Amino acid sequence: MRNAEHVLTPRPSAPTLIMPSRLRSHLTLVLCTIVHAFTHAYGCMLVPLYLIMVREWHLPGVRRASLIVTVYGAVYFLGGWHAGKLADRHNRKAILGISLLGNGLAIAGIAMTHSYAGVIALAVVAGLFGALFHPAANALMPAHYPKSPGMAIGFLGIGSGLGFSLGPIYAGWRAQTAQWHWLGISDWQRPCLELGLAGAVMALVFLLLGSEAGARAGILSGTMPHLPLGPKVRRRVAFTALVLGCRDFAGSAAFSLVSVLLLKAHGVDSMRTGAILGQTWLVAVITNPLSTWISPGRRRLPTLVALMIGAGLVVSTTWMWSISGVAVMLLIFQGLHSASYAVSDASICERVRNEFRGRVAGLFLVVAGGFGAMAPWVMGAWTDRLGDSSKIASAYWPLFATLAGMFMVATLSARLIARLRYVVGPQAAAEGGSPQLERYDTRSGMRRISIFWGQ
Repeated sequence: MRNAEHVLTPRPSAPTLIMPSRLRSHLTLVLCTIVHAFTHAYGCMLVPLYLIMVREWHLPGVRRASLIVTVYGAVYFLGGWHAGKLADRHNRKAILGISLLGNGLAIAGIAMTHSYAGVIALAVVAGLFGALFHPAANALMPAHYPKSPGMAIGFLGIGSGLGFSLGPIYAGWRAQTAQWHWLGISDWQRPCLELGLAGAVMALVFLLLGSEAGARAGILSGTMPHLPLGPKVRRRVAFTALVLGCRDFAGSAAFSLVSVLLLKAHGVDSMRTGAILGQTWLVAVITNPLSTWISPGRRRLPTLVALMIGAGLVVSTTWMWSISGVAVMLLIFQGLHSASYAVSDASICERVRNEFRGRVAGLFLVVAGGFGAMAPWVMGAWTDRLGDSSKIASAYWPLFATLAGMFMVATLSARLIARLRYVVGPQAAAEGGSPQLERYDTRSGMRRISIFWGQ
């Protein structure tokens, strides 16, 4: 029981669990992956449009355009804790549908707004709805697959690759080629309206066809108690997330920095920049599930360290290359970087019981994601300070070197994740957890429950 945090709860009667059919679980996973794709597409679709936004709206610099993405990301991540509490108390399927519906309508609303302040306000609204996604999804899908929660997270990660790739590609393409004109909508706003409405439709499909995990019947019916996440656990998770957040910051910063490098130093237009940025993320469709498949059990954390070291080494050289070289190095970088998310999420969810996964994922979002959300604005401000030097690729080397150093710091998080106790094996998960999870206290008539597997 050493280094564990426990809560005492009355011993409830065990509810009858009706698990969804295997087909419904598979369908829910596929639909949730598509919702994941829309969610991340909204978060990065404006990146290749920075210069168009500055030109059409007469903004004073790239930092004002990148601030929109920063505000969206900051709200998206800082709302994670409360989103996690909702996910552990309420129907996670409904939360995911509402998340995409509100997010999509807010993004569509950005297209109808003609003031910078209005865009910022709608970015806040979109971020609030987007914040609901990860705590609910990272808890719902492992609950559908209790024997292989890590692989469920890996497959769900395909959505991030699709979203981060198709978002910039679609936005850059439609901003330059869309011919329709309505209510004075600017070129950069057209993809916002189109993609926002498409996401709202997808949200309705998910609400109709997705399913909640049967393992949560007791929580939703009120026959099982809602267990608290104590302060000691919160501190451990928050500190782990802070260290791992160096990866989040460096990865988000690299995405914005490479965009500015291509636009300014290499003179690439927004459509081609969006295509380069988006195509490099497609590799995540393969690397995310593959990385979780090749790193089961105790291979998880060494794999995580190797992925982050590799990402740091690759990103440090990005400024040296020509346009085609930048595209190749960015492809390798995104493969390593995105895979590290799948592996870290899998390693954490395998250590945390289903009842707590929403809040643990939410706390990670607040700390690690909130830190990373500052990256687009920081990179925009830093590149603005370069002045005329921003047209020279070699001027960017201190920025890329800084990001590489942050990846190295993030490798220390593996040791902290290991302290979240031991990975549960498939057999223990199939039986609902390790026999050590629940110990009945005969003196108090209470069950002593630990939030981590194997304690």
